[in-house]
Amino acid sequence: MKIGVFMGGISSEREISIKTGTAILNSLLRQGYDAYKIELNKDNMLKAFIENDYDIAFLALHGVFGEDGRIQGLLDIIGKKYTGSSMISSAISMDKDLTKKIAISEGIKVPETYNVGNINEIKCFPVVVKPVVEGSSVGLYICDNLEKVKEAILELKGKELIIEQFIKGEELTVGVVLGEPLGVLKIKPKEGLYDYKSKYTQGMTEYEYPAKIDKKDYKKAMEYARIIHNSLKMGGISRSDFILSKEGIYFLEVNSCPGMTETSLVPKLATLQGYTFDDLIKKIIEETIL
Repeated sequence: MKIGVFMGGISSEREISIKTGTAILNSLLRQGYDAYKIELNKDNMLKAFIENDYDIAFLALHGVFGEDGRIQGLLDIIGKKYTGSSMISSAISMDKDLTKKIAISEGIKVPETYNVGNINEIKCFPVVVKPVVEGSSVGLYICDNLEKVKEAILELKGKELIIEQFIKGEELTVGVVLGEPLGVLKIKPKEGLYDYKSKYTQGMTEYEYPAKIDKKDYKKAMEYARIIHNSLKMGGISRSDFILSKEGIYFLEVNSCPGMTETSLVPKLATLQGYTFDDLIKKIIEETIL
């Protein structure tokens, strides 16, 4: 069984994808799998999947042309097995607006949401303006008046946007593996929001796991993440993000291919269940083989 670890790509998260893919490849080799690296760029996005020799595509791709269903659809067409969520699950989970509608249907709270066409209806500031299909907090704007909302929309011109009420509270994330939640982690940025800089600059953020929150809230966050993962029929690993405010827990978004370096959030949470990084990678491979 030969495993191709696909990484890189052409999204704004290319650099993070390479780090994820490298960590996954090292784990596979450590465990004795026949695996090798396949780095994607604008010149080989199609042929890399067709011309390389592999039995399983281990997808370490983030963002568009990675976890949005298009690559998964290509692999379905050429008859190759791949890790993670299916084409449909990937596409839906990548769309923050669609995912929130599913969360609402499951009785899960989400922030009040607007779109570019109804910004004059915003009654309460601040609001968050962000692309519908970007990850890693790329293109995230916090706006405390309508003028700033309009400026953010101009800055993000050409992207489909979602505008939502800014919920003040504690940032939580829950990892789910094969449909079962691992635990709750509290994200504690030292400055401001958990944006791209806070995520990827060493020392800018502290992580508390298990999160020191009320037991009922901890259990509810775990259950909500499980519901989201299973309602979207996701595979492999997902990570759901929440805000815990005085009014309760609000769901923000789910990632179908979260960062998987050895210091990423899901591997941190996996230690709460006694899993090593290698254990997670093995579980994903075993699910894909079935």
